[in-house]
Amino acid sequence: MRLNLIISIVLSSMLAVSAFSQTITSLQFADEISDKKEVTFGEVVKFFALTVQGSSSNFENDLNYLVRNNIAQGIKLKENDKANLGTLSLMTARALNLKNTLLYNITGTKRYAVRACVAAGLVEEASGVYDKVSGEELIEIMRKIGQAY
Repeated sequence: MRLNLIISIVLSSMLAVSAFSQTITSLQFADEISDKKEVTFGEVVKFFALTVQGSSSNFENDLNYLVRNNIAQGIKLKENDKANLGTLSLMTARALNLKNTLLYNITGTKRYAVRACVAAGLVEEASGVYDKVSGEELIEIMRKIGQAY
């Protein structure tokens, strides 16, 4: 009985340390990109992986994870390309399984993903599909996604 309690405490402690370590990694990454005027898809993919998977290894592995989980399915992403709000909104709508707008539900396009994210309060109303994404905007969206996971 005592051994089971000790094992349980040790396992709980290991999980807490792991979660704490993941949180520190996410915070360090957020600090790195916070002042950027434009983030890249490499940074978007890394932050998504940290947020929904809890860890990040490299662009290819993180992107494969996002594709397998239908977050980046069918989206062509290049690591060093500047991120745009349409693609980020589509990934966000998929990650959060947003079903709040009829046109997004019907079309599943970036344009209506932006509108779905506006309706959900994730992005500003005047946002457009081709708007660049700042580090601050990415952090805020990832914070909201993290609350759902």
